[in-house]
Amino acid sequence: MQAYVWWWIAGAVLVGVELATGTFYLLVYGVAAVAAGMAAWLGFGWGTQFITAAVIAALGTLALKRWKRDTQHPESTVQDMDIGQPVQVESWQAGRGQVKYRGALWDAEAESPETDASRPLRIRAVKGTLLVLGN
Repeated sequence: MQAYVWWWIAGAVLVGVELATGTFYLLVYGVAAVAAGMAAWLGFGWGTQFITAAVIAALGTLALKRWKRDTQHPESTVQDMDIGQPVQVESWQAGRGQVKYRGALWDAEAESPETDASRPLRIRAVKGTLLVLGN
């Protein structure tokens, strides 16, 4: 069997496994194997085939890492929608208490000692299931 066929089989296997994992890295390596197969089909030697695969795999990996870094926004979470929303105080004592928010009771604490529970409170931060409140 010709070398290009082996490269294309390797590329197909990598892409097939990628469909089960969803990480995109195996897709990059599959494309690199197919490109090396193209180099073999064009008559280039083993060295050129491996260099082609290595360069495309490296560039693809770097591009994928950059894309993932640019598309991840850890600062924007579902909790950000809660920030600034008003809550209804159910019980409050010494800067801690329970408030009603979205139809449920939540544990809450004051953002600072100056927080006045007799005035309307708003969510300033979310720490797990604890709401941090301020005026």
